[in-house]
This record gives sequence, structure tokens and C-alpha cells, in this order.
Amino acid sequence: MGLVAVGAMGSNVDAIQTRGSAVTDIDRYDYAFDPDGDAWAARLLRQLPPGGSVLELGPGSGAMTKVLVARGYQVTVVENDPQALEAMKALNVNTVEADLDQNQWLADLAGIQFDAVLACDVLEHLRDPQRLLHALSSVLKPQGRIVISVPNIAYAGVVAALRNGVFDYVDKGILDRTHVRFFTQRTMHSMLLDSGWSPQLWDVHRVPIAASEFAWCWEALPSQERQILQSGWPEFDVYQWMVVATPPAADAHAWETGQLRLQLQKMCDELYALKHVHTQEHASLLEHQKAFSEAKTVIDQLQKDMQQLRMEHDTAQEQWSAERVALQRENTVLRQKVGASLGQLLRRRLGLE
Repeated sequence: MGLVAVGAMGSNVDAIQTRGSAVTDIDRYDYAFDPDGDAWAARLLRQLPPGGSVLELGPGSGAMTKVLVARGYQVTVVENDPQALEAMKALNVNTVEADLDQNQWLADLAGIQFDAVLACDVLEHLRDPQRLLHALSSVLKPQGRIVISVPNIAYAGVVAALRNGVFDYVDKGILDRTHVRFFTQRTMHSMLLDSGWSPQLWDVHRVPIAASEFAWCWEALPSQERQILQSGWPEFDVYQWMVVATPPAADAHAWETGQLRLQLQKMCDELYALKHVHTQEHASLLEHQKAFSEAKTVIDQLQKDMQQLRMEHDTAQEQWSAERVALQRENTVLRQKVGASLGQLLRRRLGLE
């Protein structure tokens, strides 16, 4: 099974990755994350089917590429940043040097199809992302998927900035200075449909506005306006949108079946892990029971020894008491004899006898 991956952006909480035609310093977009944690990049990667081949567009520093390689995917990347391309050499992945705003690079992949497309925070860097989306269907297997992540221009922090008369580009974030296209969920959904894709699943990356680059704009709003933005707007803190889509030829039933298989496999893996933990805990319990049994045997023997010692002590005490009484009697008799002898001797000396 193959896969196409296209970059990954984060907020100042996660990170931003990949560009389109712009050549940038990849260090600005570099980041690390726990592949098994709750980071946005980890959640994106969890949408990929296990194993297979991956075409990753705009890998940047390779944060996600490293995880893909480590998990056994066959990775091909498309990138035009010289620094990023240099970083890819150390990862031993197939590379295509190309500008994603131009589709000539697809000729290098003629006849090759992948099982999925992972397009994470790349589309906003392109002047014509719809043309790319339309072309990607040619490198995707009929039952494949594309995983996309885009920043949400309808984020309440952006609204707060506009309310304060601010729309300043920065080094990274929703208003990254290399962004040339902006998306809401609705515009992303429409572009997918217009490009021949069928959205199957949506997910969100929420970032508290106080933790974003728009924190001061948010705090500058009157509290009443903040409450209005928060009430009745469930997506007010959605920083990024994720969407998983399939080609138009994909059978919806086959997609659902594939998803169920993935869920079943995940449940089996979790069950196996639980069994492994149970086996370890059971073995540990048996060891504890054995140690407890041995300790109980030792304690029982010690109690018997103590009981024996008590009996011996009591017997010795009785013997000592009897001997003491006998000695006291003998001492009394001896004193009487000594007293009588001394009395007789004294009378003789005095001539009383």
C-alpha cells in the first residue's frame, strides 16, 4: 500500500512545515513531536494506513518523514528547498526536486501510484492549489486517500486581529509570510469537490487563543465581544483543519470497509498489548504469590521457633524459681545452724556452760 504525504504545519504550539514555490530556511519550520502522542503531526500520521509507499510533498526538515521511514513506509518526497533536499539525503528516501506550483514533476512519477496522499499545510503556500489537487489523483490508487491539513483563516484570533485593524504577516503561523492562499472549512471542502475529491473525514486542531500569536489582539477586545465570538461558534478556536478525502472513483463502501479494517486492526493491536500487559502482570502476581508463600513459611517457622523459645524460657523460669526457693530454704537453715553454733560458742566463752 502506498501513500502521498504533503508537509505539516503547526501553530506556535506545534510547528509549520513545507512550502510550495518559496525557498525558505527550513530551520524556521523544524520541530519534534511524539509519534504516539496527541500532537497535530501525530494525529495526521494516524490517518495513514499501516505500511506501504508514501509520496510526501514538501517535507521541509523531515520531521514527519523520519517517522514514516521508522515505521517502514517507502517514502518518496517532492521538494524544491535546497536545505530540505539535503536533509532528505540522510533519510535515504526517494526525492523529486520540483516546484509544487508546477505539475511537470508528475512526469517523473509516470506509472507509479501510491495508496494515499498526505498534504499537510502545503496548499496555502501554492498559487494554484486546485491544479495540484486535480493532478494528484493520477498518482493515487483507486482505493487511496489524501490527508490534508490547512490553517483556518476563520480562527477567532484572526478575527480579533482584524477587529483591532491588524493583518500583519509573521515568520510562522496562520499569517506566515509565505502563505498566498487562505482557507476555511467551507472553501477547502468546495475546492476538494471541484478537484474531483470526496471528503470522508474532518478533524480539528484547537489552540487556545491566549496561547496563539494573536493573544494580545484577543485580550485587547472588550470582554463582551470575546463572549460573543465564543458563544454559538463551536469552531472559534480551530487553528487547523484536517480532511481525509478519496478519489471520485473510490467506492464509499470500500472506504468504510477499509476504515473498519483499520479500526479492527487497531483494536486487535490494543488487545494484544493488553494481553501482553496481562501476561506480565500475571507473571508478576505469581512471583509475588510465590514470594508471599515463602515469606509466610518463614514467618510460620519463626512463630514456631518463638513458641518453642517461650516454652523453654517458661521451663527455665520455673526451674530457676524452684532452685531459688530451695536456695532460700537452705540459706535459712544454714543461718539457723550458724546462729545456734555462734550462740553456743559465745556461752562457752562466757562460762555460762
